[in-house]
Amino acid sequence: MPLSVDEAACERQLVRPAVILAEHFDRLFGRVTSDEVIHGIPGSPTNHHGVPYSLTEEFVAVYRMHPLIPDDFLFRSLRAERPILALVPLAKSELPIILRALEWAAILGLALAIHGWAKSSMPYVTGYWADNLLADVDHAIFGTDPWRLFRSELLRPIHAQAYVSWFPITFGTMAILAFSRKDHSALFDSYLATLVIGGTMGEHLLPSAGPIFYERLGLGTRFAELVATNDPTYSLFADYLWKYYQAGGAGLGTGISAMPSMHVALAVWTLFAAWRVWKPLAVPAFAYVLVIWGASIASGWHYATDGLAGALIACAAQWAATRTWKRDRTSYVSIESVPAAT
Repeated sequence: MPLSVDEAACERQLVRPAVILAEHFDRLFGRVTSDEVIHGIPGSPTNHHGVPYSLTEEFVAVYRMHPLIPDDFLFRSLRAERPILALVPLAKSELPIILRALEWAAILGLALAIHGWAKSSMPYVTGYWADNLLADVDHAIFGTDPWRLFRSELLRPIHAQAYVSWFPITFGTMAILAFSRKDHSALFDSYLATLVIGGTMGEHLLPSAGPIFYERLGLGTRFAELVATNDPTYSLFADYLWKYYQAGGAGLGTGISAMPSMHVALAVWTLFAAWRVWKPLAVPAFAYVLVIWGASIASGWHYATDGLAGALIACAAQWAATRTWKRDRTSYVSIESVPAAT
């Protein structure tokens, strides 16, 4: 196919550099100047500014990186005439990850629904008989009711923000893991074990409502000062939970259970997830765990032992899930390495 005028001009420009004096001039009169713009690069001096011509280390280093350049590049237009249809190829390429994320969302959503139902049914199954015991254990460990040690005007806004941010941080972490290209099945298994075994089942071992409901349960005025000086936001949500408790019904986020603390347990799970994604994130994640534990005590939602129990449950679940996945992976590799019988 013959080239157009513009294509031919471009080809000449690429193949033959534009110079003022051509090769035949150099043969007749020599190079009258060292300027490569006038004579071109062929035949130019091999010494530039006192540096002999050679392949520089930078060139060699960059050349060695060529195998790192992908073979295929995907270009997307920001001005697609049909933006919805333009997403179809992308959705097809990411379909396995999307399906995996939806699968985990369904499983975790079901686990959360069962956990909420179990919390709402606790008054009819076990009642709240462990509050006095847990309050006494806290007092024996700390020498006083620990909420007095964790209350601080400096920490009050930090505690409030931490408790508000717990939900988006926890489920935002889950979304990041679900849509990751890496396999985080061990983390999701540990989350399920923490929530279902430690929370949904474990809350019936030492059923308690927490210091914030201590007086409403008719157990005395031991935590009356805590409730009277509490953040109004906590008191408002406590009224919301108590209304459904008295009505014997269930609503969004209802159900009262203090032991073990799922706030602390899932904050510890977030710590493990941060370590798995990027190890430096574990430092702020650990500080976040401490803040959540302190906020749960200072606000009266939990006894101190609730948080300690939740942390132990999360650690045990993570250890068991990691160990199980490593064993299964080792078994799979062993089976694959056995030569087939001939």
